Amino acid sequence: MTNEKNLELINSSSIYTQEPTLGRKFLFLELELLKRIVQLGWPVIFGMFTQSAINTIDLLMIGRLDDTVAVPGSAAVMSSLIILWAYGGFLSAISVGTQAIAARRFSEGNFTDAGQVLTNSLMVSLVSSIIISLFSIYTIEPVVALLSKDDIVKKMSVEYSSIRLLALPSMALMASFKSFYDSLGRVKIYMFVAIIMNIANTVINYFLIFGTEIFGLNIQPVGVNGAAWGSMLSSYIGLACIFIWSLRVQDRIKFKVFRIKNINFSIACKIALLSFWSGLATVVLMSGVGLFNYIVSTIDKAANLPSINSSASSIIIHIMMMVFMSALAFGTSTSTLVSQSIGAKKIALAKRYVWQCVILALYATVIFGIIVFIFPKTILSLFLPADLNGNDLKDLVIEQAIPSLRITALLLSPASAAGLVLTQALYGTGETKFIMIVEFVLHFFCLVPLAWFLSLYFGFGLMGCWLAAVIYGFLLFLVTAIKFYKGSWENLKL
Repeated sequence: MTNEKNLELINSSSIYTQEPTLGRKFLFLELELLKRIVQLGWPVIFGMFTQSAINTIDLLMIGRLDDTVAVPGSAAVMSSLIILWAYGGFLSAISVGTQAIAARRFSEGNFTDAGQVLTNSLMVSLVSSIIISLFSIYTIEPVVALLSKDDIVKKMSVEYSSIRLLALPSMALMASFKSFYDSLGRVKIYMFVAIIMNIANTVINYFLIFGTEIFGLNIQPVGVNGAAWGSMLSSYIGLACIFIWSLRVQDRIKFKVFRIKNINFSIACKIALLSFWSGLATVVLMSGVGLFNYIVSTIDKAANLPSINSSASSIIIHIMMMVFMSALAFGTSTSTLVSQSIGAKKIALAKRYVWQCVILALYATVIFGIIVFIFPKTILSLFLPADLNGNDLKDLVIEQAIPSLRITALLLSPASAAGLVLTQALYGTGETKFIMIVEFVLHFFCLVPLAWFLSLYFGFGLMGCWLAAVIYGFLLFLVTAIKFYKGSWENLKL
């Protein structure tokens, strides 16, 4: 009787665990599953696009400053974001453990247990983020020195990073809230919060970067650092919004999150341990990206160029973030679908969700790649518009970026998108340690050495770095696809 009661709760709690029969297909896509994936995925994509737009808007606005500030400023933002993503990504990995465990408890019909997961996730996030924030700000100067050889870029990076790192606690706590609501399938909540964050960031950026006079108050322009303040403050505005939402009566009654007796060392450790490998994978990933960035900076130094390649690479990465964020968003949705399906004892449904999402990601990114391949200069010019004074430094950056952007959009986009979807799906099954090992091997035995050999030893320059990234993307796709196909994750207990 207990099992029958739990099954009734599962079926009533989520439509995503109801397994449809094999129906009509269109271009290998099951229309019923496609409808569910898009229904769950589009708010996540919109939310993550909006979140990533905070960094993109920083770059777009900085690109409208004078050449002497815009070019090194764009390179500095990239160096700073590597640092922020390394520390912030490690902390935000709490979302992996939170989402995987909360989705299982929710699909089992244990709502208060799902709420207890959030309680302990918030506790882990708060403690760990305070410790890491203090450490990251104290060590910022030597870390920045490892990412760039340009003195101007290093100075800008230290100032920009010191401000952005103040937002680490808000990033960690936001990850706990977001992953909990994502695990329930309530993905629109974060979407609206991200919209509010982005609006706040845009307004604050404009006032602080360029300066203005409003209501008799004269705001002096802060330049590149103004973008850092806007991003940091908007992060806390977003946290305040989602916290207020969590205080709604319906959620407090159903999930009982804010109870002291919810704090459980065993649950906190389980969340932290499951998330730790994901966090370590993020640190490994960003360490690899940092070394990649250093190699690009070395190309500039060897040719005695003023951050031309570094700025070009920074813009390519921000354009490619459209692919990465879309893939991560669909991957996050897939992780929820997989976790709920496993919790409902429907392994076959979990597999169908994942392969359908991979096919969808491939179709979308191939279209994206073709568009970027045809119109690279138009897209790059959005980030570095021409100056009225006729200075050609921005034009040099754009011309340098075009070949690498084309090959990256056409080849790296589909490979990395499929690989990221499978990575997130494996996170949802609990295979976090495997992903960390894969990222370590691919970054330090593939991406970094290949980038060095192709760009510096064989003389391919910036193109060599991005060819190495393409090879990395295809290998990530291949390894994660084989791992998921073999099905060793099916019996993991969370």
